[in-house]
Amino acid sequence: MSLAIVLQSALLFTPVKQEAVKQLDTGMLHPRVREWAYPINRVEVPDDSPCLLWPGVKGKTVKYKVILASDSLFNKDVITGAEQRWAVYPLHQSLKPGRWYWKYAAVEKSGAKWKWSPTYDFVVKKQAKNLFVSPTVATILEKSKAAHPRLWGMNKGADAFYTNNKHNPEAKAFVVATSKLLGQELPEEKPTRPRDTTGMNALQRKQMVEFMYHGFGEKVAMPIRNLCIAFQLTKEERFIKEAIKRAVHVAKMNPDGLATRDDFNNGNIIEGLAWLYDAGFKYLTAEEKNLLKNTIGIRGQKIYEGLPNRFELQMCDNHVWQHIMRNFSIAAVAVASELPQAHEWLTYVYEIWSARFPVLGTNDGGWHEGNGYFRTHYETLIYLPELFGNISGVDYFKQSWMQNLPYYMLYSYPPNSTSTAVGDMHENLGGTVKMQAIFADALALKVNNPYLNWYVSEIRKSKPDYFKGNDDFQLFRLLNFNPKATKPVVSPSALPKGRVFNDVGLAAMHSDLAHTGKNLTSYLMANPFGAAGHGHAAQNAFTINYKGKKVFGGTGFYSNFSDAHNLLDYRSSRAYNTILADSLGQRIGEDGYGWMPRFMTGAHIQYALGDASNAYGEVTTDFWLGRFKEIGLKADKNSGYGNSGVKLYRRHMLQLDSNYVVLYDELEAVKPVKWTTQFHSPFNMNGKESGNALTQSFDLTTGLGHVNAAIYAHTPLQMSIHDKYNFPAKNWKGKTDDEDNVIEFKDQWHAGISTANPVQQNRFLTIIQLKNGVVEVVKLLNDVNGLYHLKLGQWEIMAELNATKPASLQVKSANENSVFSYGNRPVKVKSKVYEHRVKGSSMLIELKNNVINKQEVVDSLPDVVNFDAGFKRK
Repeated sequence: MSLAIVLQSALLFTPVKQEAVKQLDTGMLHPRVREWAYPINRVEVPDDSPCLLWPGVKGKTVKYKVILASDSLFNKDVITGAEQRWAVYPLHQSLKPGRWYWKYAAVEKSGAKWKWSPTYDFVVKKQAKNLFVSPTVATILEKSKAAHPRLWGMNKGADAFYTNNKHNPEAKAFVVATSKLLGQELPEEKPTRPRDTTGMNALQRKQMVEFMYHGFGEKVAMPIRNLCIAFQLTKEERFIKEAIKRAVHVAKMNPDGLATRDDFNNGNIIEGLAWLYDAGFKYLTAEEKNLLKNTIGIRGQKIYEGLPNRFELQMCDNHVWQHIMRNFSIAAVAVASELPQAHEWLTYVYEIWSARFPVLGTNDGGWHEGNGYFRTHYETLIYLPELFGNISGVDYFKQSWMQNLPYYMLYSYPPNSTSTAVGDMHENLGGTVKMQAIFADALALKVNNPYLNWYVSEIRKSKPDYFKGNDDFQLFRLLNFNPKATKPVVSPSALPKGRVFNDVGLAAMHSDLAHTGKNLTSYLMANPFGAAGHGHAAQNAFTINYKGKKVFGGTGFYSNFSDAHNLLDYRSSRAYNTILADSLGQRIGEDGYGWMPRFMTGAHIQYALGDASNAYGEVTTDFWLGRFKEIGLKADKNSGYGNSGVKLYRRHMLQLDSNYVVLYDELEAVKPVKWTTQFHSPFNMNGKESGNALTQSFDLTTGLGHVNAAIYAHTPLQMSIHDKYNFPAKNWKGKTDDEDNVIEFKDQWHAGISTANPVQQNRFLTIIQLKNGVVEVVKLLNDVNGLYHLKLGQWEIMAELNATKPASLQVKSANENSVFSYGNRPVKVKSKVYEHRVKGSSMLIELKNNVINKQEVVDSLPDVVNFDAGFKRK
């Protein structure tokens, strides 16, 4: 976390020698495929089950082993791992504090000589409480041999499940709904969503065929699962007999046919068959058991062979983490000890889950790809901890990330509001959607956080229909049904107005977190994961929501993962409120990353600093270059990509009370460039004549109030406003929203304010007003060779825009009770002068009841850097 100094005595204001500004000089922080071992070079790790990770060795028959000890000769406290096919080793035990040594070996084929890595070391620090130690895989394997039904702890809890839900209205409704499946015709292998492919090219036709069969596996497997659940709720054999009939039919489908060959559909098929094999075990004939077991074996092995020595090394193979890992784990547990290969399947998925979860976050509860695509992981995030918890008796919801997840949801996607507007499918979150609501409700059953309970209660008030009928978390609710449970509900009004999620580079600032209709929300994104997977090239982009609606944010539509609109607009920096240099944006790929060096939140001023200095340059990753080539495009200047020479981009963002947002950009390139600061909105933009070449401004017509943005620089500016995309947005797949309505891909508004001439260094000052009443005139009190002194309502702003001079920004309320200062200029508050203790720091001073609260922050590196000595740092 940032260095925060809270002072109440002038005696502590002595300047100190410390590095305020830090820079990273490394290609990427989270490579697409693991490139270095972890933990190494005396990095400190907590004592609750650290995991050993290392780069893979190419080859399908590679095996690994590890050794760990508390001395470099490997004689003391030795832990030796068995041979394995995967490149992770979770320890599943708490280590004693002190220095530990480890190394791994690889062998490419049987009989060859083992090749050992160098010896690595790390330091275990004592963590006195809240230890989470996962059980060993041996424990999981042994407990998975339980008698059927064993899934969800039914071998011991079937009677309790039946009794608890006997008078549960939801259980009764579920049984009634499932009864309608009885006697229905068996499903055919045909598209779930037929589409006309006339006029499509070969690639589009291929993608459309996959799209047409998407969901087929779930369509035919979900009834089997539901019939099994209905049987366990009622003990009525009619349900299990219908499930057997359907499962036998599905088991005979061609694993290589169009309907079920893809990973999503195949995963759902094996889960459905596993449900019946487990829940209906004593009702199956020997022939039926063999059919189901053999089909699970064939289909499961097809999935498994693509996993070891690949999947665990990837930053995130989304499809596997989203669904297939859950499907596969359920199947592995269901046939454990009865299908020979299931022993290795279960070992693998459990070890990878233990070592890598949460794959797109670390500890702070955040998720790298944004909330639009986060939803596709929700089922797995709920059911796998439940599954492994049922087996082991350990509460996986006690993990740090799980405990912090409610805060991420609250700050990044408040109830009845839009979200951060970043990442794939962000445009589908114009308000609270059902999946978000029911996931929060499910999570609240295990993470008893009073603010999460408030979150759910607020959505229940406005969207009661979201909580009715069948949905993906119904089983979870039935498993955890407790009519006597009481949940404390606490409004977030007393929480800090802002919160930073450094692991995923998100700063969230709110004026009134508890009341969406009054709330001004500002988000700043600078993501250490880069523009990887379903993430976008949106480093140092901002989003502003007002009264629950997006005013400024990402633009475009998720037409396809990588068609022309996606690559030239939606995924590109050109779609975000960030900076272009010579009209070129940031890289897409893991090497186009940012990070969040500073954050402070107070009563009237909130502040964040993002660094996107490493985000620019040529697109270099083979994955994305291949995607461009696939559709006949190049990642060149015509497409908005290329090396613009940007070497410094630090964006300071402040939210002042509930009406103003201030941006201060520090920019530098290796050569003169035209700098463009961008603004995107669903609302109409109207440019205004300023009469000053150094200032540009525009209004928005929103229906929410009055919105104005004014941009200042120390060099002449030009403004362009339009409502067109670089490549038209067309819903050629007929994609639908969460309510199954076909999405209309609309044009949106875009403004670019550029330096009229190329300059090597530049600074932009942006002041955005959002008000119920008329926006105020920003008064220029003084301009001393680029040092602007402005007055806006009850606020004064002083910003150094002359890039040849040291950067500085100061904001002061009229009553001087709230003051912000960045740089090294002293600031006067109530006739008292405050110096920066560290040159170049950011300082927030607030006075309340004659008590001074002073925060001062300098750059703090992301945890991924602090935890890993493999990085270079300037």
